[in-house]
Formats: sequence, C-alpha cells, structure tokens
Amino acid sequence: MRALVVEHAEHEGPGLVGAALQGGGVRVELVRRWAGDALPSRDGAGYDLVLVLGGAMSANEPWLDDEAALLAAATRAGRLTVGLCLGAQLLARGLGARVYPGEIPEIGIFPITLSDAGRAEPLVAGLDGATVFHWHHDTFTLPPGATLLASSARYAHQAYRVGARGFGVQFHPECDRATRIDWATRDGRDPGPLAGDDTVDAHGRAFARALLQLVGVREQV
Repeated sequence: MRALVVEHAEHEGPGLVGAALQGGGVRVELVRRWAGDALPSRDGAGYDLVLVLGGAMSANEPWLDDEAALLAAATRAGRLTVGLCLGAQLLARGLGARVYPGEIPEIGIFPITLSDAGRAEPLVAGLDGATVFHWHHDTFTLPPGATLLASSARYAHQAYRVGARGFGVQFHPECDRATRIDWATRDGRDPGPLAGDDTVDAHGRAFARALLQLVGVREQV
C-alpha cells in the first residue's frame, strides 16, 4: 500500500500518523514542498491515501493551488483523502469553501466535541471530549455537502467529512510531545503549556490507528 504525504515545513512531518502508517507496512512517499518537490499526481491515482499536512502559510497562497486541486480531485474520485490543519483548509478551498483569518489564534491543548455524525465516524469516533493539540490562526467555511464531525469552544469547524472518504481535520493529531515542545520553542513560546501529557499523545495514536484501518491495514506489523 502507498501513501502520498505532503509536507510544507521540514519540522512539520507526519509524526505519529507517519509512524503508524510505516508500522502497518504502508509505503510513505514524502513530497517536501519546502524543498521544492513537485506533486507526483493531480488526483492521487495509484495511492491508497493522500495526506496533506500543516504549515504556517495561508491556504489562499497561489503556489498552493495545485494542492487544493489535488485534494479536491482525490476526494471526488473517492480516494481516502485527509488534510490536517493547513491541509483541512486546502481541502475546503479546493471544494469551493472560503478560508479566512479567525478572530483569535487557537494555540494550545483543548478538548473537542463530536457531533452525532462524528460519534459514528470511525476516524474520530474515539475522540469525543478528547484533549488535542491546536495551532492555527485561519479557519474556513464547510465545503458544500460536507458533514461536520467535531468542534471546539473557539472554532466550530474542527473536523469534517466530504463524500465517503474525504476528511479535513483542523487540529494536529500527528504531533507528539517532543514536536509540540519543538514548535513552541521555535515560536518563542513557553513550551510547558504546550507539552501536554501522555493523554494527548494517546489521542493522536488512536487517530492514527483509525486512519490505518481506513487505509485497509487491519493489524500493525
């Protein structure tokens, strides 16, 4: 099995999700946009998963047009497609939604609440009330026909599904404790409040395991 994973910064990799994919025998093919890599596919053909990660840039920047189009095309083709943070915004943009600056940044470890649809959605069903890591300034409207899966106190649109296998997730389940500390340090913040505890990592691993099952891997090897 093959996963196409798109990075936007050297220090923002697939983390816990990437480890789960590789542990499940999935071949992860990294596209490092920060290093000038081009996208190898316009619609995700040949991949069992298209995963687009986060980044500090705006989803509205023109050089990301191809990623928004890739996510939209992969979703419309029925491929398993997941956007995390910036990736969720790019998927929304590619499907005709609006991405715009939020009223306040959401940076820290805060709980999410699932909708009824979210509680029935295998990818996030185990995360109702879970404390997860957030780091974003922008937000988005839901794409036409999307189903809201999760919200937080600050931002209503934390996770959504579009079609059968397209997902946008605004928070960062891929980030482990070491990554959270690294991001805080790079940004000149006190890493203590963002480090969190083992439960935050546990929720990220639960998300990663659920994604692995959607890819089609039933047991990790």
